Amino acid sequence: MKQFKLGGLIPLYKSMKEQDMGRCKFQYSLNHLTFDCLFFIDIEPFELAMGCIEHNIFILKNIEKGFQIEDTRIEPAATFWALVNALKTGAYSDERFNPFKFFVDFNRAIPRTTSPNNRPTTQDVIRYYSDIEESEKIYFCGWLDNSLQKNNVTPENLFKTKMLMGERASAFSERRNQSTKWTHIQRLGQDFYIPD
Repeated sequence: MKQFKLGGLIPLYKSMKEQDMGRCKFQYSLNHLTFDCLFFIDIEPFELAMGCIEHNIFILKNIEKGFQIEDTRIEPAATFWALVNALKTGAYSDERFNPFKFFVDFNRAIPRTTSPNNRPTTQDVIRYYSDIEESEKIYFCGWLDNSLQKNNVTPENLFKTKMLMGERASAFSERRNQSTKWTHIQRLGQDFYIPD
């Protein structure tokens, strides 16, 4: 399969950069389905996550340089067939599902601008990355200096920090040997910060 350019992400990317946003969320509708979409530009490579509302369908694509996706396949096969069934475009349909056309249509529908109101929350992100360590703990509640206990920040905590707070936070965490701390109790949550 050939690479496919999601050029519709370019104006959105520029809008995000102008507003110092590392992530944004938006919706995309196709027939009777609606997808919650998250676009991450604060991790490398950039990432696009698409979750179909009211269906257990999740599409994840790395966005390479030039806003290219490797190909338009929807994998794994279970995800592809779940989307076919949800769209009712299977073998007996008048219009068979075509992943290339899906991404062409999606590309046209990408919003050109965003605003700070469209920043995803940790709750939005965790829906797509449920394999994150202690996924029920989604509220940031501080930093732990591992050097004081002669420990090291774990790869699992680094991954959680990267996915929920971005590459910059994860790089700080690794460089300074500090783990992010998380709680499942909303009132104990704090605004995220990176120490000086």
